[in-house]
Amino acid sequence: MKSLLHLSDRIVRYAAVALLLSLLVAVLLGVLSRQLNAPLAWTDELAQYLLVWTGFVGWIIAARRRSHIRITVFADKLPEGAGRVLEIVTQAAIIVFAAVLIRYSYGLIERNWDVESIALPVSSAALYIVMPLAGLALILQAAAEIADVVAGRRFTAPEPGSQPL
Repeated sequence: MKSLLHLSDRIVRYAAVALLLSLLVAVLLGVLSRQLNAPLAWTDELAQYLLVWTGFVGWIIAARRRSHIRITVFADKLPEGAGRVLEIVTQAAIIVFAAVLIRYSYGLIERNWDVESIALPVSSAALYIVMPLAGLALILQAAAEIADVVAGRRFTAPEPGSQPL
């Protein structure tokens, strides 16, 4: 199981690197083409798509690393049992949110499947395809967090910058 998690983490990290580099190239091409008075119309739209995808992949990475912002002033003062219940409730809320994300993302994909992108030769649904994937990843991560809390394993958030890339 650990090797599967390690493999999935590596795939997501590689996807993030590829998306960021692609975003950089698209923006640079757009800027350079404008400077040469021969703007490439598709670079703006590609950059928008890549930015959305990068945001969702970043969300998955932050969830896996437990590096989302948390305000723990009150949670830290709770007794251990109440703190565990609060963590379970928090992760359950994440599962509900991710399920709603998945549910409505299918409607967005379906409504935009036959709509062609303005500047790219792809369906506008390509923008939304990452949403159910991200929702599923978040549900699995939150379920793993709940299992850790129930099993008595409590993780502290790592210090920023202390995790290897």
